[in-house]
Amino acid sequence: MAGRGRRPKSDAIARAHREPAVTYIEPSDMVVPDVVAANPLMLECWEWTVGNGRFTEADTPQLVMLAYWWAVARQCMANLETATGVVTKIETISGPRQDPDIRTLQLATNQMRQLSSELGVSPLARQRMGLMQAATMTLAADLPERVFRMLDEHGD
Repeated sequence: MAGRGRRPKSDAIARAHREPAVTYIEPSDMVVPDVVAANPLMLECWEWTVGNGRFTEADTPQLVMLAYWWAVARQCMANLETATGVVTKIETISGPRQDPDIRTLQLATNQMRQLSSELGVSPLARQRMGLMQAATMTLAADLPERVFRMLDEHGD
């Protein structure tokens, strides 16, 4: 009966349910990078996003990029607005064509969507992250039980 390994410690299940080692920073403790502080649009996005307090210092580069693309999108939207509505085409010598700000706005929106998903900013991303955490916790709680049951079935 060799090769079964040693029995888990008695507090193995309790250790599986401990808080993760990640320490979340309070929103007031997150240092606003200089590049973000210098741009009012980026700062608006930073305060809106970081305000929920779910981020660590390791998230700062992605948060800066999210704020950057937010500022790009807001600037494109401002460029497209006129007194008569929103411009989608511009007149050129060769005829009307799509305003370049439309393409830039699409790029910025896609980048923001991707970063938001990675950071868990959007409701769907938070739901996915919660499902993954729940699955991990279920596995962590279920694994010791399975080991104990298997050891009991095979006897000592």
